[in-house]
Amino acid sequence: MCDKCDGNTGSPTRREFLARIARHDYTMVRVREERARDGGWVAPGFVYSVGLWSFHRVPDAIVVGAPGRHGAEVVRRYAELVRTGRRFRPGGPYPDLLPGPGAMVELVAPALYREWFVSAFDFYPTGDFPAYQLLWPDRDGVWPWQSGWRRKVVPQPVLTASGRPESWEVHV
Repeated sequence: MCDKCDGNTGSPTRREFLARIARHDYTMVRVREERARDGGWVAPGFVYSVGLWSFHRVPDAIVVGAPGRHGAEVVRRYAELVRTGRRFRPGGPYPDLLPGPGAMVELVAPALYREWFVSAFDFYPTGDFPAYQLLWPDRDGVWPWQSGWRRKVVPQPVLTASGRPESWEVHV
């Protein structure tokens, strides 16, 4: 869970959050996965950026269900690239975001922001920001919506309006 999800909404937490954005032009928020007592998935972990839209006029980014620190690494790489002028649009795969098969980029449906970008509302109170989901394949290069996806035990929902990839074409 994130600090806000854990009920820690005090002013010091919010001030530190806003200070990180001011210092670095953005920050990342990590939300831990939730598992049931039997070990099954309740909700995947995820990491997202806050501040890139305000400072660089590029969508903030989210990675859902990536193992370990990989999600933060992909969001950090995206932030580094866009801060130097690189721009992305829905589609891909983009090998500069993720070595090997790359990452796909999808526009997140604004109707899902309150569920997935809770802390972003401390910085964007009206929810007026675009966001990209950076989708990753399994080790064999298979995407979650393709047959043969090996990580069925680790959910990676697609956060588009349709819940399916809407930009499945190459834009590199």
